[in-house]
Amino acid sequence: MMKGERRNSRRRRCIKLSMASITVLLILTAIAVASLAVTPVLVAAQTVEVSVNAPEYVEERATFVATIDVDDVTDLNSAQFELSFDSSVVKVNNVKRDITDGEIGGDEVPIYMCNDVSADSVMVLIMMPIGDGVSGSGYLAEIEFKVKGKAGEGCKLSLSNGVLTGLKKREGLEELELEDIPTNWIDAEIQIGVEEEADEEDEEDEEGEVDEEVTPVSSNITAWKPAEAVVNDTADESRTFNISVGRISDISWQINGTEVQTNESTREAVFTTSADIGSWNVSAIATNTTTGLSDMHTWIWRVAATATVTPTEEVDEIPPAEIEVEATPTPTLAPRITPKPTAPSTTDEKPTSTPTPPGFEAILAIAVMPIAYNLLRRGGR
Repeated sequence: MMKGERRNSRRRRCIKLSMASITVLLILTAIAVASLAVTPVLVAAQTVEVSVNAPEYVEERATFVATIDVDDVTDLNSAQFELSFDSSVVKVNNVKRDITDGEIGGDEVPIYMCNDVSADSVMVLIMMPIGDGVSGSGYLAEIEFKVKGKAGEGCKLSLSNGVLTGLKKREGLEELELEDIPTNWIDAEIQIGVEEEADEEDEEDEEGEVDEEVTPVSSNITAWKPAEAVVNDTADESRTFNISVGRISDISWQINGTEVQTNESTREAVFTTSADIGSWNVSAIATNTTTGLSDMHTWIWRVAATATVTPTEEVDEIPPAEIEVEATPTPTLAPRITPKPTAPSTTDEKPTSTPTPPGFEAILAIAVMPIAYNLLRRGGR
């Protein structure tokens, strides 16, 4: 009897121990499952974003600053990253001068070292004093760029080889340990000289919208075929006319003022026909369906029995009433001047004798005397 009671007592204790063990096991399992469910959430919440903060648009030959921003970091002790770019578009002229310290949560983040990895990238290393860490949001470094490219060019500012290291205290240890901080690295892009042009286009669009609200507009015929003002065909040929308008319009086709075809609520219209021998005015009248204003284009269509060469120059037909004829001025003859005859002088003029020089008679007598003497002498013989 005593032995049986002892056996039953042992069995009851074993059952109690088994139930307690199962209860503990279930509790531990529940804790493990809960920890597994919570752990991914905690890890995801600790991911830190590091991004390049740079202006989207920059001007030619300008200088701009980009910061390497960090968002909500805890106990950051050190960091490193490589920033790549297109040196033909933007460039860091001097890494020692153009890359400066950062700031997180109001605390300075000192740059330990920075170097040119290549012409298109720089490496930056940040380190806090041993055992110190900074927490909060801010920027790791500030980098100054010089624009080298031309308007319309652009490039990407890319982060790579980045590591953030934080301080963490392990249970049971007095010293802090370093561990990598999960990080999401985000790049940026810049464009040269596009923002102002976009602003100007927006302003022009806004001005155009204001004009449309204030001043009604016509259909504004934008294109037409044939391009010539005068077209030539033969009597057995068909001719196609096309027009395009800038706004939804009703198109009326007329020949010599008589409507022959209509196209409603369209921006393009085609009219094909043939005609007898003669000269015809073909008109396309586009009426804006909103404002009711119209625009018109007219061709002079000459239909002959045989083909006619189309003139190369556009001829604008001028109504007879508008033709201005310039009067040819009548030349005015200058009066002819007839010279008056001069009356002959009635005064009698007497000839004036030329005076003989004095002593002429004596000289003549002396010259004649030898001649007379010789004559007398010869006569005496």
